[in-house]
Amino acid sequence: MKHCLAIVALCLGTCWPGQAAVMVERQRDLGVMGTRLRIIALGEDAAALDQAIDAAVAEIRRVEDLMTDWRPSPLTQLNAQAGQPVTVPRELAAIISRAVALHNLTGGAFDPTFAAVGALWDFKAQPPQIPDKAAIHAALKRVGGDRVIVDGANNQVHLPTGMSVGLGGIAKGYGVDRAMAVLQTHGVRHALVDAGGDMKLLGTRHGKPWEVAVKHPRDREHALAVLHLSNSCIVTSGDYERFVEHAGTRYHHILDPRTGYPATGAMSATVVAYSAELADAVATALCVLGPVEGLKLVERQKRVEAVIVGMDGRVHVSTGLKSEVARAAARGYRP
Repeated sequence: MKHCLAIVALCLGTCWPGQAAVMVERQRDLGVMGTRLRIIALGEDAAALDQAIDAAVAEIRRVEDLMTDWRPSPLTQLNAQAGQPVTVPRELAAIISRAVALHNLTGGAFDPTFAAVGALWDFKAQPPQIPDKAAIHAALKRVGGDRVIVDGANNQVHLPTGMSVGLGGIAKGYGVDRAMAVLQTHGVRHALVDAGGDMKLLGTRHGKPWEVAVKHPRDREHALAVLHLSNSCIVTSGDYERFVEHAGTRYHHILDPRTGYPATGAMSATVVAYSAELADAVATALCVLGPVEGLKLVERQKRVEAVIVGMDGRVHVSTGLKSEVARAAARGYRP
């Protein structure tokens, strides 16, 4: 009888020749980086998937501890020593260097030094309080990513006196990339990592590409498109995430680092790219740049696509996604 039970157990865990493996799906939901984190992993061994997810969660929390400016961290230590070269962890120096490069690529629409002016805005205050023009003008003197000096060889960052770095527009995407990389080192070949809308998608979900709906920022019940993605990333930024209404004007958390005020380029921007870090930063920049300049930027990049909803509600789509959005429109959606 014992031998029979052993054979049954062996059969349950083994596929006969020609028989497809039974895929198990494991999911974890929790909070990280000030947002919700969801990880879905698929494979044949539930226990191994759980271990992989544990490691991925630990990794994204490690990234948060390194790059947060909401509590003491290597980043806050750097900001506190502005005015002199500061040696920082290699990983922090590298992402600041890439953030500065993105500042240059976007013509200043993405700026990791926005923190000086960002500190003036409190979107949770009741009643809403809008910073005065004089305070914003003064803070803008301490904004300018092109003034940050990164010495990658020595892991040193030099911020001008009074300047601060904030990585809120790039660190979450980087954390998603790192979490997925850890899943892969644990042998996971099919997975999703979603940190508050910053998504990275690996492989397939039970043999089909992952489906991600792109919503209109003023009509969240309908989809502009349903994208079918594999081995790709997608990030959406928009003025609907955190905002206040004051005197008939919507003030939201995506600031234009060139003016110090909430961006007026676009209601939302969805970016599909090969890395969540890049998609995160570019989506932020597109909300500042708007559809015309934003699409020019996107079309110059390899393996980057976008859907941008202008302030008038019109939808603008890069070349590689036009057919997807057109199919959604054909099914009855009218932006």
